[in-house]
Amino acid sequence: MPVTDTSQTNLFGETSVKFEYYPVLLPDEAGMMEIAVLNQRLIEHGVKPSGITKLPHVSIDGVICPENDTKVKTEIFEFLSKKEPLLIEFSEMGYFPNPGGLTIIMQVKNAETVHAFNKEFMSAIGGKLTKLKLHLTLARYVSREVFEVLKNSDIEYPKSFICESVAIYKKQQKAKGPYEVIEKVPFGG
Repeated sequence: MPVTDTSQTNLFGETSVKFEYYPVLLPDEAGMMEIAVLNQRLIEHGVKPSGITKLPHVSIDGVICPENDTKVKTEIFEFLSKKEPLLIEFSEMGYFPNPGGLTIIMQVKNAETVHAFNKEFMSAIGGKLTKLKLHLTLARYVSREVFEVLKNSDIEYPKSFICESVAIYKKQQKAKGPYEVIEKVPFGG
């Protein structure tokens, strides 16, 4: 049986495990329905169903802290309870290159509005601001050939949606694997 040297932790204490909490902007019901129809069209044009985004959202910044779901949820609820739904507008379909293929996205057109909202939100919950490239991810692992088909198709892409809530994503910092959705919080309480 290995011997554990606890002299350092007895002296300095254990390091706390940090968790990443990311509130993401969710489309309202009409936006979700529009994206569901779009997803069917993407599949008809060659996108694999497994590549379609499971929970369509626009990512914003978040907070990294010791695990405390209750505290994080409470701070997010308090901030959003004072906010009106947020209009998010899109410019055009684009992509990010990735090793497994292209990630198909819709670029956020009114980025300055969303950045201002994000700055106020992160200030309220103690989050860290980063250089966000605001977008709505539609699908991952798409081949360049399928992207060209999509680009030259008659598919109607969303122009905007209203965000009435956020989902809070959580996982241990630097852990592999997907985030877990721990709560959906509405705007306006």
